[in-house]
Amino acid sequence: MTLLGCDWRGRAVVLTPIRSIHAALARGGTECDGWWRTSLIGDAAVVHVPQGTAAKDIVFALPQPTRITFVGLAGGLRNQPIGTIVDPESAFIAEPPAGKPSQSSFPARLPFHARSHPTKSPLLGGVAATVGCLADSTLLHHLLASTADCVDMESAHLFSAATLAGHQLRCLLVISDHNRDGDVFTSTPERIAAAIDDLRQSIQEDLNGGQ
Repeated sequence: MTLLGCDWRGRAVVLTPIRSIHAALARGGTECDGWWRTSLIGDAAVVHVPQGTAAKDIVFALPQPTRITFVGLAGGLRNQPIGTIVDPESAFIAEPPAGKPSQSSFPARLPFHARSHPTKSPLLGGVAATVGCLADSTLLHHLLASTADCVDMESAHLFSAATLAGHQLRCLLVISDHNRDGDVFTSTPERIAAAIDDLRQSIQEDLNGGQ
């Protein structure tokens, strides 16, 4: 009730910190008056969540097992073309090491959190590294590139939360930049507009079709 503004108990929810994605998916829905902008489309909810760790709060607030789709942006670590859509199979939380980084990769004991959504995706899979802020994604680029395929700010937190709360969750990430030399700060919406529109249409079909 607090986050969404309604006593929602549907079967599917879409989360995104991207305002344009939320606006497109929520078009024609019934808007609720909660902390986070939420629209109901049939018995599905489309929620504009904060960036980063706070996005997982709704995962713990949902009252029953739910299929969750998160739609976000990521920096590519494998020279993927801008606009590539990635559906990572797992993710880990990456934090800057104390002092000057000296290792060529993250330690083997690093915990990985897995995708739990049952839908078989035709999209690229792989591993996502989850950082606390955009600046860390660039600063840690060489360490991240040795272990992950892309870097974002939410996936590992959401995968972990979904496992603990008993939900099924996937993260669909649009590659917006190559995560080098601060190019995340020069990425433009126009470069990924077509990919986001394709993703929006696919998700809208899932919601309308009851998947």
